[in-house]
Amino acid sequence: MEQRITLAPNCSLSVIGARAFFAATCLFSLTFALFFVLQGFWPVLLFWALEMLGLGVALHASMQRRNYSQTVLITDSRISLVTRSRHGEAKQEFARHWAKVKLRSPPRRLGSSRLTIESHGRAYEVGSFLTEEDRRVLAERLGRLVGGVNESPPLVRETGDPFR
Repeated sequence: MEQRITLAPNCSLSVIGARAFFAATCLFSLTFALFFVLQGFWPVLLFWALEMLGLGVALHASMQRRNYSQTVLITDSRISLVTRSRHGEAKQEFARHWAKVKLRSPPRRLGSSRLTIESHGRAYEVGSFLTEEDRRVLAERLGRLVGGVNESPPLVRETGDPFR
């Protein structure tokens, strides 16, 4: 038996939607910028261009993020982690019997925690893009599936979990 968990960022905005949003925002704000330019406040146009450049960069980064996903495959003997991004695919494998799941507290008060799977001095972060609550739920689920060191609980089909 095996358990597969697929994680992906919540990117609800499509590429077409992002382009339409960017174009609408540019046109809407340009009308106000041009009003002030006609009044003689020409530097407003420079600030408008900088704002739209910043918005464009942020939307581009958001669209690139949608190509990222992680798959955790847990079998009776192995834990395989496959991370896909625009840079390609990276795969990590751990022996299930020796692996442990750790949810590390944030180093700063307002930081985010880190969920890692560790074994034999190697550690790999899982779900870095998840919210704190989702990361805690995933840590509990992985903890039940992986068990502790020298402990490999039987794999059974879990229902009702938010992660596929």
